Amino acid sequence: MTKRIPGLRRSLFRRWVIDPLEGIAVGFILLIFAVLPLHAAEKFGSGLGVLASLFARRRNRIGLFNLKVAFPEKTEEERKKILRNMWRHFGSLIADLPHNKAVVEEAEYEGIEYLRDAYVSGKGGFVCSAHIGNWELSIDKQVAPGFIMNPVYRPANNWFLDKLLFARRKGVKIPKGRTGARLMIETLKQGKFVSILCDQRFREGANIPLFGMPAQTATAMAALSLKMNVPIIMVKAIKQPDGHYILSAYPPVPIPIGLPKAQAEFQIMSFVNQTYEKWIRENPEQWLWIHRRFDKRLYK
Repeated sequence: MTKRIPGLRRSLFRRWVIDPLEGIAVGFILLIFAVLPLHAAEKFGSGLGVLASLFARRRNRIGLFNLKVAFPEKTEEERKKILRNMWRHFGSLIADLPHNKAVVEEAEYEGIEYLRDAYVSGKGGFVCSAHIGNWELSIDKQVAPGFIMNPVYRPANNWFLDKLLFARRKGVKIPKGRTGARLMIETLKQGKFVSILCDQRFREGANIPLFGMPAQTATAMAALSLKMNVPIIMVKAIKQPDGHYILSAYPPVPIPIGLPKAQAEFQIMSFVNQTYEKWIRENPEQWLWIHRRFDKRLYK
C-alpha cells in the first residue's frame, strides 16, 4: 500500500482546481476591463477595489499598522481614509492592465534623459521603483533603440495567475533567489538594465530605516552597483487627478567612494528608502500599504 504524503492531496487540489478557477475568475474580470473604455474601466475597478477591501481584514490590519508607523500624527479615521483610497487606486490599477497601450500614450515623461544617458553608456544598470502609482508601467516610449527593462519578480503562488499577469512583461524575467542572482549578473554584464521594486521586505536583508523604523532591506542591488560600477536610477509613475500618469526618472543614486563595502551598501540603500519614503508621503493613497514591510513579529 502506498503511503500518503501529508498535504499532497490538498496541494494537488489547489494546483489543478483552485488555482485555475481563481485564474479564470481574474481573467474574466480583466476581459470586462478590456471591453470597457479606459477611464470607465478604472471607475469600475475602483469600485471593485473597495468591495475587495471588505473581505481583506488581515490585509487591512497590516495596512493600518504601516500607516500608524508612517503617519503617527494622523488620526485613526484619517489613516482609514488613506487605506480606503489605496484600495480604490489598486482596483483602478488592475483595470489599467488590459489598456497598457492607452495608458502609455496618455502618460507624460520627466527625466527620461537620465535613463537614455545610462543606456547609451553601454554599462547597463538598475531601474529601481516601488509599489506606488503604476509600478507595472513599462518604458514603452523607448528612451533609446533597444532599451528594455528586465524585471526581478517573485512568481505568484498561483501558477495560473503567474502566467496570466506576468508572462506579458517584456525582457528577461528574473526570479528571486540564487538562480535569479546569477541571471541578474549575466544581464548586467551584457550592458542591459535590471528593474527592481525596492520596497519589499527581505528576510535576510539589512535593517535600514524607513519611516524611522528598521526595515529589512535587500542590499544586493547596492553591492552589484559598487562591484560592477553601474548606476541605480529611481523611477516612479504617479497617477494624476485627471487619470493620466507622470513617469519621472531621477539622477543616478549617489555612489559613496572610499567607504567600507557594508557601510557603502547601507548608505546607498538608505538613500533609496528615503527617496521612496518621500514619494509615499506625497501620494500616500498610491502606495500598497497592505504588505508587511517591517519585522513580521510586529504584525498581529
